[in-house]
Amino acid sequence: MSATELVKQVAALPPQERTLFDHLLQAMQNGARTAEKATRKEWPEFGQRLHNIYGDKVAPDSQKTIDEARGER
Repeated sequence: MSATELVKQVAALPPQERTLFDHLLQAMQNGARTAEKATRKEWPEFGQRLHNIYGDKVAPDSQKTIDEARGER
C-alpha cells in the first residue's frame, strides 16, 4: 500500500476512528509499545488531592457515624 492510498483511507474514516488513528500514530512516533499505552488516559490522583486539601484530619467520632448509618449500634 502506498502512502497516498493510506492517506485516502484515513481521510475516509469516521471522525472518531480518525482521531483514534491519529493518537496511535503519535504514540508510534513517540515510541509507545502498545496501543493500550497510547489510548490510556492519565487519571488524577484523587487520594493525594484530598490529602493536600484536608491533610490528616479525621472527623471526630466518624466511626460512630458510620456504624449508625449501617444500623450497627
